[in-house]
Amino acid sequence: MMNLYYCPYACSMASHVALEEAGASFHAKKINIFTGDQKKSEYLAINPRALVPALEFDNGQVLLESTAILGWIGHAYPEKALLGSSPLEHALTISMCAWLSGTVHTTFKRFIHPEDVNADKDTWTGIKTKARDSYWGHLKEIDAKLANQPWIMGDRFTLADPYVLVFYPWCRDLDLPIEELTNLAAMKDRLVARPAAHRALAREKSVLLKM
Repeated sequence: MMNLYYCPYACSMASHVALEEAGASFHAKKINIFTGDQKKSEYLAINPRALVPALEFDNGQVLLESTAILGWIGHAYPEKALLGSSPLEHALTISMCAWLSGTVHTTFKRFIHPEDVNADKDTWTGIKTKARDSYWGHLKEIDAKLANQPWIMGDRFTLADPYVLVFYPWCRDLDLPIEELTNLAAMKDRLVARPAAHRALAREKSVLLKM
């Protein structure tokens, strides 16, 4: 059986929800990145990058990176149409996931770790301000996209939806006016109401269940 290594309040939530939505058989193994579990030798043997998520297969192979894991899930369970129903829809969903990973998540990281951008402490305030403003712009773009459709890719749920919602509660960490994201809040409610997604969120004791 597959093992998904995840941490609550991390981007691995998207892969966790995706596996439940696919109806996959897997073990969910918690790695608390806030207390350093990811740096222990046991986990480094699975993922030397010391990050989550990681999806470990029965043969010992390990798949890393959220976009890759979500793409694999979508293709491994085609009957669920979790990437969409056509090759173009598949590509558009992966494109959205790539933007979330490469742009939205990276922007958040710049706020949390300005030292990764510039070692000069005198620059950190400016880096954080720019990152905060950019992050809010990304979230408003997502919210606007949801104004006339129930899910981020349109009328149908895809694996991009739980990935989008990873970034919704993080607004609070940046002291952003999350209450203005009314369309995202409505999509959050739709996701939480899905039985499969709810199982993953309940296992994680996700903050989304309390928002």
